[in-house]
Amino acid sequence: MSEAVLRRAFVQAVTVSRPGLRSILTEAGGSATEILSDVKQTAATRCMKDLPGPEGFPLLGTAPEYFRPGNRGRMHEVQRKFHQKYGKMFREKLGPGITNISVADPVLVEELLRHQGKYPLRPPYPSWLLYKELRKQKTGLMTAVNDDWHRYRSVLAKKLLRPKAVADYLDVTNDVVTSLMDRIRHIKDSDGNGVDVPTLANELHKWALESGAAILLDTRIGCLENNTSPKVQEFINSVGKMFLTGHQLIVFADIHKRIRSKTWVQHVQAWDTIYSVGRELIDNKLNEVKQRLSNETGCSETSNDLETKQSVHFLEYLLGSRRLSMDEIYSNTTELLLSGVDTVSNTLAFALHLIASNPRVQDRVVEEVDRVVENRTCSADDINKLSYTKAVVKETLRLYPVIPINARVLTEDVVLDSYLIPKGTCVLINNYTMHRDEKNFHNPDDFVPERWVHKGAKEWHPFTVIPFGFGSRSCVGRRIGQQELYLAIVRICQNFRLRPREGSELKSTLRTMMNVDDIPVQFVDR
Repeated sequence: MSEAVLRRAFVQAVTVSRPGLRSILTEAGGSATEILSDVKQTAATRCMKDLPGPEGFPLLGTAPEYFRPGNRGRMHEVQRKFHQKYGKMFREKLGPGITNISVADPVLVEELLRHQGKYPLRPPYPSWLLYKELRKQKTGLMTAVNDDWHRYRSVLAKKLLRPKAVADYLDVTNDVVTSLMDRIRHIKDSDGNGVDVPTLANELHKWALESGAAILLDTRIGCLENNTSPKVQEFINSVGKMFLTGHQLIVFADIHKRIRSKTWVQHVQAWDTIYSVGRELIDNKLNEVKQRLSNETGCSETSNDLETKQSVHFLEYLLGSRRLSMDEIYSNTTELLLSGVDTVSNTLAFALHLIASNPRVQDRVVEEVDRVVENRTCSADDINKLSYTKAVVKETLRLYPVIPINARVLTEDVVLDSYLIPKGTCVLINNYTMHRDEKNFHNPDDFVPERWVHKGAKEWHPFTVIPFGFGSRSCVGRRIGQQELYLAIVRICQNFRLRPREGSELKSTLRTMMNVDDIPVQFVDR
């Protein structure tokens, strides 16, 4: 067990309940072994098996609960109900040999995330790793762990997280938003009675993929043209199918693989399509880049010279850095492309629904956009001044977090709330439950962007809402995703007045990420 963890847990425990033991930490003659012994006895007064939680079924545990009618695709709501019954932390057996701990308390979440070790371990779905093994593929940032993950992230972060690099993508992102506006007008005027966009969810998926390709490949692939390539749509459909089946295979994945169940076969087919289309898109750009480099520099400038140039695009940078093999470039670029499809598009979908359903909020967003941006294309300086628009995005992510349930596998023993949680345990971080807990937020189910612009924004624990994660395991594409959202919301509010579609309601489901298939929003020209 980490001495640092034990010391901190011990200090908290004795400060609250046993002041007389504080001297242990300051006693000059006390050895580390003695301190740790006292800490174990004092801070970790209970074992993981002492935690409350649902009993479940023999062998299957609570897995059947998530597949009951009404609970399919609603794991975040099932977990919320468990927390309401068992408290801020509970134990759950989820299949043979799998015991998870679920946490929905910001203090405990901070304690957990501040002691993640050198390489925080966010477990990829077992089915993802089984697929990689089946096809003998390299992992990417989404599927890698430990040294490979750290190497990938250190390479990718330079072009995805640095503010200057993100600002370099603003013009091309605005160009894609223009195409989205054209597409919305075309559909609503031809197929939607002038206000409806029947395929809006899919159009937003296409917008997200087009934005990702423009940023990662410096290429427009035509997602938002009136006649979209079938391969583009296959890619989008396969991303959805891969996330859905991956979520269904969260337990018993190896058994599904052995018996070649329908779910496993669909999962493999989805991954195959993703990598086939992704590789073709990457190859097209690689051939273009290699040809241009050959023409411009011969063969002398294909190493670290490219890595240090500010004007180099993402794929050129990966080639020039020589820190990733070609197989790793394929895997990482494809995983970045697919991960952007659901994350940004669904967040924009939820934001549009919430804006349309709250006229007061919409009035304030429109006023800010008209005042700051006017009729211009939004610039980086404009974004810095859009405080209320940013608050709308933050509040959207509170109500509909991209990842409603995050996870960590402990790389060392940890004491949480006086329970000793051993190394190797998977701990679920229930963001959705914390976000909608009245102990954390007043009227937690209401859409109130003002939470983030008033003094009240400081009233809750900072680990209550961490939509992009924390520390080195935080989302590597978060700044790009936020920029895409701001630019899209600004342009939509410049062009349209949003209103809810009568007789419809928004229904969210969980397929690894929060997802919505129908967005009951209408677009009225301003």
